[in-house]
Amino acid sequence: MYEIEIISSFAAAHSLRQYKGKCERLHGHNYRVHVTARSSAPKSDGMVMDFGDFKGVTNGILDQLDHRFLNEIKPFDEIEPSAENIAAFIFREIEQGMKERGHLLHSVGVWESDTSVARYIRG
Repeated sequence: MYEIEIISSFAAAHSLRQYKGKCERLHGHNYRVHVTARSSAPKSDGMVMDFGDFKGVTNGILDQLDHRFLNEIKPFDEIEPSAENIAAFIFREIEQGMKERGHLLHSVGVWESDTSVARYIRG
């Protein structure tokens, strides 16, 4: 099995509506995002996926979240902007943006801090 990973980041604010405690108040994070693709074999060009294409799709999605109040943008205007939901959202958006290569996408990890990560993994 081959695995490739890119790491990117974005900064955003949110509040957790259903949470009781300090995180229900407006606060922000410098999120770090790890995106992993897997394949049993590289393509004929020797690569699982072109890193430039992988980064381009991912960064296009993260740009929509960067320096935003997440509670005001879809789907987080209706669902909790938790790290878990952010990871699932980014996964689905990357998968959509990579259409023909989407089956290679394995996981998205969203780090809120150096010690806390939520991962969405293809089930």
